[in-house]
Amino acid sequence: PTLPPPDRLPPPSASLSMPGPVVAYWEIRGLGAPLRMLCEYAGAEYENKMYKCKEVDGGWDKSDWFDAKPALKDKNALMNLPHVIDGDVVVSQTLACFSYLGKKFGLYGSTPADAVKVDQILCEAQDLRNAACGCFYSSAESFEKRKDGHYEAVKGHYGKFELWLSQQGTAFTAGPAPTAGDFHLWEMLDQHEAFAQKIGKPSLLEEFPKLKALHAALKAEPKLQKYFEGPAYALTINQKFGSFY
Repeated sequence: PTLPPPDRLPPPSASLSMPGPVVAYWEIRGLGAPLRMLCEYAGAEYENKMYKCKEVDGGWDKSDWFDAKPALKDKNALMNLPHVIDGDVVVSQTLACFSYLGKKFGLYGSTPADAVKVDQILCEAQDLRNAACGCFYSSAESFEKRKDGHYEAVKGHYGKFELWLSQQGTAFTAGPAPTAGDFHLWEMLDQHEAFAQKIGKPSLLEEFPKLKALHAALKAEPKLQKYFEGPAYALTINQKFGSFY
């Protein structure tokens, strides 16, 4: 059949014409890394927007972000890092960003029961992240006092995840394939592998075989090899004004 003239062709579908979301965070791994991993695993087009924190005159210049924040706050009063911008949708708050991207890319389970599993893992991983930051961002003197205690405390968090995986009977936290919570959890596992190495301690995963298997499975995932071999994974874990980065 003869095609209609160009001015009568239907517009391309939104899924083909709309650019991917902007995923914004500092130019470190931190909370940005698992959001980037989620997008990479999904095979999604996205913009990895990173704001710089630069050392100047004995201090730290964060103006790259704080100069940009007011205009973004006009769109979302809760604006912070990380955030996601997807067309007219502007999402702030870490767990909301995971929820939005996970649901957008079909990585939030297939049932309400699956989704609430993902919610719980995201919250528990964030608890571990918050505890870690208290140690990682402490002064050099405080870090020396706190590092061994944090190392031992992490085992309590890992024990919860290990038991969860046993109860679920699946390789990942909400089923046989990764969902949004697994990326948040994976990043915390990986950060603590580096932390243990820094303080001269054995891998924390050795006592938790199911977590160790989850970590290894995502590290070997073909969809993520470009990420692991690229510059985003090579970023520092935390800001350099902390004691562990």
